[in-house]
Amino acid sequence: MKILHVGPIERSHAAGGPNQSIRGLAASLADIGLDIGLLPSVPLPADTLNENIPGVYLFRGPRRRHLNPWFISRDWVSRIEGEFGTPDIVNFHSTYVPFQIALAHRCRQLGWSYIITPRGGMTHLAQSNKRPKKILGNLAFFHSYVRHAAAVHALSAGEARQIREQFKVKQLFIVPNAVPDELFEAPKRLLPTDLGEFKDNCSLMLGFVGRIDVYIKGLDLLLEALGRVNSQLKGAVIKLIVVGPFATRTDERHFSQITKRLGLENIVKLAGPKYEQDKWRHFLTFDVCAQTSRTEGMPMAVLEAMALGRPCLVTPGTNVGDVVREGGGWVCEPESKAIAETIKSIYDKRDTLKALGQQSREIVQTRFTRHKIAQQLSEEYAKIIGQ
Repeated sequence: MKILHVGPIERSHAAGGPNQSIRGLAASLADIGLDIGLLPSVPLPADTLNENIPGVYLFRGPRRRHLNPWFISRDWVSRIEGEFGTPDIVNFHSTYVPFQIALAHRCRQLGWSYIITPRGGMTHLAQSNKRPKKILGNLAFFHSYVRHAAAVHALSAGEARQIREQFKVKQLFIVPNAVPDELFEAPKRLLPTDLGEFKDNCSLMLGFVGRIDVYIKGLDLLLEALGRVNSQLKGAVIKLIVVGPFATRTDERHFSQITKRLGLENIVKLAGPKYEQDKWRHFLTFDVCAQTSRTEGMPMAVLEAMALGRPCLVTPGTNVGDVVREGGGWVCEPESKAIAETIKSIYDKRDTLKALGQQSREIVQTRFTRHKIAQQLSEEYAKIIGQ
């Protein structure tokens, strides 16, 4: 099978979960024998053009931002056919990307089948964000884009349910995200990052990894809960490390304002964006990985934390609650009081965290390796093209 993946990927070491997930998926599908191309749908820095993903043909993407979801040059079709050949399926990742929607229209004209992996962009909360623009976009082009897709690929049952409730789709299937095999051995060969004085007097270390979108990622809820629990637990100090880039300057200001208002300056550490092994070493400093998102497709950070032997605290909006529970982790409602109560419960059981981390690791190793997920997705592709 010849599969072309198209998505808003960034430079190879960019922090976003979808960026790493799309690259890893492409490489894994190539590993099992599929002919894979990867076309960036947003402009990339010049230093990315020499990147090599084993077994994957990496196209040079658009050189400038594409703004028109109704039109794309026919030259793109000529380039795809000339450099890669005619794809059996085009797999679009993410949602409101004008280049992708315009290319999908060309696919329909040519009779090329395409599927959409929305990565959380078709959930209820995602649709309510910037709602007036989404309503106009849906009427103008997005509903047609979805309706003509051969299938929509959801990352979890929760995401699939929300897609069905809001969109008419021909077919919908579920295949989750995956983690690289080297994560399972990383704790044996990597030391946790040295946190210096920040580690002093810490009774429980929480950690967050990902894009710092304060509202979507529920970081306002987590900070409020942290302030609440530290005021209630006498003799205990529960700290938080936040790893990742801010989504916007507004998020940076909002995060700083909440931290100062709650007096959390000394118990919250911003580590900035980290990549690959440096990121994994930060995971190893956590006792528990916390993802209190209001909505997600399926957060890579949770699977990575579990693979590294760290139990997780999540909200239902992450769409990975069932997996976290199986791994011995915790799922609570997205409100600061509920999160605080869960953190207190974790603190009371802190002597069991190592065993729960091992349980989490085993769940991910059994079900979420890249080879297993690539095989599942390959089977779904084969069903669509009738092989």
